[in-house]
Amino acid sequence: MATSTNTKSQLSEKEVKKMNPVGKLPEESNKESIAFLNLLLANEYTLFTKTLNFHWNIVGPRFNSLHEFLETQYRALLDEMDDIAERVRVLGGRPMSTVKEFSQSNSIESGKEANLSADEMISELLRDHMIIQHQIKDALDDDSLLKRDHGTEDFLVGVLKNHEMTSWKLKSLIETQ
Repeated sequence: MATSTNTKSQLSEKEVKKMNPVGKLPEESNKESIAFLNLLLANEYTLFTKTLNFHWNIVGPRFNSLHEFLETQYRALLDEMDDIAERVRVLGGRPMSTVKEFSQSNSIESGKEANLSADEMISELLRDHMIIQHQIKDALDDDSLLKRDHGTEDFLVGVLKNHEMTSWKLKSLIETQ
């Protein structure tokens, strides 16, 4: 059986190693995507830390159910942070990875750590999830930010959906009939 070879479609091992995993993206757009993802990572870290804090310090008659709920939430946030950091790496960037970097870049308050009621804790987490949702929606609406970066756009839609679901759950915990 004869095989045809097309020298234009064959790449050397050296050329393959130099390739960006996402293909050709405008360099400026790529830098903007990485910067936004790092901002998102900083906010996710702050929200993760706050959720973990509330998990440890929640008290009251709903302790057991809220303690378990918050554990599920901080574990999900940890997974989300890992995915965001990996997306930054896929784009060829370096994810933020120190507390100093996170604290200098986040736009979510670290929180009123002392003596919050369970409902106040849940309300604060709801507010933070909503802030992240708005930031993601703004990024998705900014045509210049994700120019031709369909992978990051799709990725952000998934992150947005996760925050919307969590916001619904948090709101349900504090809503009255």
